[in-house]
Order: sequence, then structure tokens, then C-alpha cells
Amino acid sequence: MNTNTKEQKIIQLFMAVLFLAIVLVYLLLFQVKGKSLKAVNNTSWSAIQISVMSWDQEQTLTAVDQERQALAADTGTQQTGTSIPTTKIDVLTETPKTATTTGGNIVILSGTNVFYGTIEAVEKLGIKYQYALVDNKNIYYVNLGNPVYDFASIARKLWGNLYELKTEQELAQNKLFGTKVTYINLPEYKEKRVLMLLYIKDQVRLIQMDYSLYHKTKAYLKSLFTQ
Repeated sequence: MNTNTKEQKIIQLFMAVLFLAIVLVYLLLFQVKGKSLKAVNNTSWSAIQISVMSWDQEQTLTAVDQERQALAADTGTQQTGTSIPTTKIDVLTETPKTATTTGGNIVILSGTNVFYGTIEAVEKLGIKYQYALVDNKNIYYVNLGNPVYDFASIARKLWGNLYELKTEQELAQNKLFGTKVTYINLPEYKEKRVLMLLYIKDQVRLIQMDYSLYHKTKAYLKSLFTQ
């Protein structure tokens, strides 16, 4: 047997072994993927659960619940992180993590919508609230109800202070309204944001707006609450 014949047989043997190895690898991959697909197919949709965090507790939603929520979202009855146009609705059970509800109704101011999402001033002050509204000027009206917060202490911790207008004369001179207005002055918000605590009867509202809007919107704000 000459050298060329031996080399050809070695090459043929090598090719045969390589072919068998490739076939074996494919068979193993097929078995592994087959088992994975079988496991997926054997999983009931009703058994799939997704955990979501609500305001104060963890809830587990089944696929049926997910479908119901999706349907509700399509009809505009439940939205998160957006504003919901409405006239007067009951407080929803799903609220921002920084908010707390005490029941009752949400009273919508003219030209505003209910807002669900993060509000910079609320996060900064570390307070809770009942509900929030927003208008097309990006002014936020945060209803605090009748809070017990020591805002002076909160402001000091943030290297700020409070400025109060509480007499009829002071309010009139500044074209303001209500029983008292307290400004929360924070160094980082100077000439950027205005934070006002508006006291009307037994309700307190935290109003957040851009500094550039403040002097232009005093009459507008008064009309929202007094007309």
C-alpha cells in the first residue's frame, strides 16, 4: 500500500469521526431544547404570577388579574405616572409610593388633572399627601389634608427656612389669598422653584411651580381656589 492510499484512508476516517461528533452534538442540543419547551408548555397561564408593589403592601396578580388590569388601562380607568382627566372621582387605591390616602373625594380644580407620579418637592421634603393635581403649566397642587409636619424643622435640615404671610394685610399686599401662605425656601431651588404652603380653612396644599411663573400666575391661582 503506497503512502497516498494510507493518507486518503486516514482523512476518510477523520471525516467519519467528525461527522459522528457533529451528529451527537445536535442530538444532545435537541434533547435539551425539547425538555425546555416541554416545561414551558406544561406551565399553566393561570399559575404565572407577577408580584407588584402597591402603596403599602405587596400584591400578587394572576394572569386573569393582569388581563383585567390591561382592559382597565385601555378604558382609561387606571393609570400610573400620568394625569387622568376627570371632574370628580373617588380616591383610587393605587397611589404613588410617597402618598397616603385618607378616603373622601378628589376635588378637581379648573384646568387640572389628577397626577400619579413623582413630585420633586414631595420627594425632597419627605412628606406624604392625599392626592395631587397638575395643570398645563406644570404647576403641581398637592393636597396635604391637615398635616402635622414641622415644616420649619424640615426646611432647616435642608439648609433652608420658611417665610410666612398670615395677616390679611400681608396677603393683600402680595396679591395672595387664604388664611396663611408659607414659602419653603431651599438654597438649591433659589430662582428655580417656588414651594408654597397654601392654607385654606382646614386644608393645606403644597404648590410647586417654576420660579419664572410665580409673579405671572398669582391672579390665576386665586381664581382656581376662589371662583
